[in-house]
Amino acid sequence: MKKVRLGLLGMAALLICSTLSGCWSSSPVEDLNLETGIAMDVAEQSSQEEQINRKGGDYPKKELIKGTFQFVVPEDSHSSGNSPSQTKKFYNITETGDSVFEMLREISLRTNRPPIGFHLKTVIISSSLLRKVPLYELLDFFLGDNDIRPSVQLLISTDKAGDALQEIIPGQTPAFILKDIFGNRKRNSRMLKPVSLAKVIGPMKAKSSFLLPNVITAENEIKLAGAGIIKGKTQTYGGFLNESEVEGLMWIKGELKGGLLKDIDPKTGKNMAYEIKSAKSSIKAIVQGDEISFRVRMTSEGRISENFNPNEDLSSNRLLGRLESVFQEKVNSLAEQTVAKMHKLRADVGGFGEALRIQHPKVWRKVKKDWDTTFSTIPVQFSTDIHIEDYGSSTTTAD
Repeated sequence: MKKVRLGLLGMAALLICSTLSGCWSSSPVEDLNLETGIAMDVAEQSSQEEQINRKGGDYPKKELIKGTFQFVVPEDSHSSGNSPSQTKKFYNITETGDSVFEMLREISLRTNRPPIGFHLKTVIISSSLLRKVPLYELLDFFLGDNDIRPSVQLLISTDKAGDALQEIIPGQTPAFILKDIFGNRKRNSRMLKPVSLAKVIGPMKAKSSFLLPNVITAENEIKLAGAGIIKGKTQTYGGFLNESEVEGLMWIKGELKGGLLKDIDPKTGKNMAYEIKSAKSSIKAIVQGDEISFRVRMTSEGRISENFNPNEDLSSNRLLGRLESVFQEKVNSLAEQTVAKMHKLRADVGGFGEALRIQHPKVWRKVKKDWDTTFSTIPVQFSTDIHIEDYGSSTTTAD
C-alpha cells in the first residue's frame, strides 16, 4: 500500500512539473510580428501603394482609412552578442482600406511574420477621420478581438495621426513613448488622464460626450496638447479644448496629480508659480422647479515654487493670503473659460450630467435625452480655496 501511495505521489509531482515547464505552443520571439501602435488617417494612397496596385496588388475596398501599423523589430537570438545594437527598434507598414481587420490581414501578404496584437499599446485616430467615420465603427475590431487588451491607450490627433508613429527618440519605439508619457501627469496640470479602450465603452453605450487626449507633431517631435471632444450622439469629432481649457477641466473634475499654476502678481507685475501638492473638487447640482444650476467647489494645498520679487517676505501671513487670493481667482478664471467652451461646443465633458444623475435622478431622467444641448444653457458657479503651506527653504532671493 505504501508503495502505491509513493507511486501516485511521484506521478502527481511529474504531472505538476510538466505543466510548469512552459507553454506547449510557445514560439520564439524573433518569429513573431508584434504590433505596438496603430494610427488611422483619412486615406491618401502613397506612391508605394500606387505601384502595388498597378502591378495587381489591389483588392476590392473603399479607401476611407489609411492605417499606419507599427511593429517592434525583435532581437535576433542567432546574432553575435558582440554585434552593434540596432538603432531603430521598430518599423511601420501603411495600408489603405475600409476595414481595420482586412487591412491587418492584408499585411500578411507583405511580411513573413503574421501580425500579433497581444502587445498593442497605442491607437491614434486623426480628427479629420473622426469627422467622417464614427468612433464606434473605427474601434469595432479592437473591442471585439480577443488578442487585443482593453488597456490599449486611445489618442486623437489634429495633425496626421501616422506622423506620431515616426521616429522621435533614436532607439525608442514611438508607441511606447506615447503610452508612458502619461506617467508625467504629476508634473503637469494640463494633461488628461489616459483613456483606454475599456474606458470608452460606457460613454459610447450611453451616448455621452467625452474627451480623448490630443497629440501633435512638429519637426520629429511630439507633444500632448489639449484634447478632442467625441460627441455623444454621433460619436464623431466635436471640437477641441486647448491646453488652458484642459487645465481648467482638471481643476473642475479634481483630477490633478500635481503640476503648477502660474500667474502674474498684479501688485508687482512679476511671475509667480504655485506647485500643486493636492487638489479636490465637488460638483453640486441645484434644482429649483424647472431651473437647474451647478456649483463647483475646488480646494488645493501647495507651495510657492517661484516668486521673482526679492523684497517680499513670504513668511508673512498677510502676503501669503494675498497670493492665495490671486491664485484662487486664476483657477476660477480657468474653470469659467473651460465651461464657456463646453457651452459653445454643446458638449458636457466635465461630469456635470453625472452629478445631476446621482443627486437628482428624477430630474436627470427628464433631461438626459438631449443633455448636451440642455447643458449649454445651464449656469455654473465656481469657488476655490487654495492654501499655501510652504514657500521653500529661503524667504529671500540670492544676490
